[in-house]
Amino acid sequence: MFDLFVYIRNVENLVHCNDPVVTGIILADRYFSSSNAGLENEEIRKAVEMIHGLGKKALLKVDRLYSQKELDLVRQYLLFLADCKVDGIIYTDLGINMMMEELNIGYKGIYAPETLLTDYYDINTLKNDGVDGCVISKDIPLKDVYEIINEVPDYCYLRIHGPILIAYSRRKYITSYLEKSGDYSEDYWLVEESRDNRLPLIEKENGSWLYDATLQSFNEIKKLNDTALKGALIDNVYLSDEYTLKTLKLYEGVLNGSITAEEAINELKEFDETVRYADINELKETWLDKEKA
Repeated sequence: MFDLFVYIRNVENLVHCNDPVVTGIILADRYFSSSNAGLENEEIRKAVEMIHGLGKKALLKVDRLYSQKELDLVRQYLLFLADCKVDGIIYTDLGINMMMEELNIGYKGIYAPETLLTDYYDINTLKNDGVDGCVISKDIPLKDVYEIINEVPDYCYLRIHGPILIAYSRRKYITSYLEKSGDYSEDYWLVEESRDNRLPLIEKENGSWLYDATLQSFNEIKKLNDTALKGALIDNVYLSDEYTLKTLKLYEGVLNGSITAEEAINELKEFDETVRYADINELKETWLDKEKA
């Protein structure tokens, strides 16, 4: 059985995660993470204490790219997290791994570069270089995911639920369009000319994040649970804690057999009719693979 980690935005909702199926809680501040919300430092310290009090692990999202001028701030933040006694971080910038080694950081680091880890040579290279764990790309076919897990057992993590990130850029798209600087956390979308789908767009001081549909894995969760997958992540990014807690209960129901996968996704659609879904079973090869076929 894999470890299950779930992202929670607000400290007051941590008490609702005291569930045996949950291994740990993912937290985020606003500046160093992709989150459009985010906790202040003292809230993080309090949250970590609460999570440990529940017998769970605490992970922090440090999942954006950092410029040269930000490195001192990142070092200070990593040391702050060590002082808070977090169990690990999820990071996107590979330089974080070297920084953790230089600072002799005691907690673990999970490398999560979104689309980059697509075969087991990628994964084995990271493992041989001493990286603690990594998140497999969610944009590859499931057969490839299973092959990677089998080749590198008890090492890989997978995002099983949450909005699919299409692009992350330091460019401020909304600010350029509105000609007014600011943080734009909700109610902004990009619509492609040839499609009707609205793609959520979030902009902060340090970049823009463009999302597609929300990934869901109800049909595959039991099979994934029987593999050598190290951990699964429910990372709803900009969706509410209420939605996340509902999602968690439904996955638990599918795992223990009290509801079917079809019942779970239908119930979640009824809970929030605004969310558009993509089944993990339906993810195909990249466009490059399709052109070769």
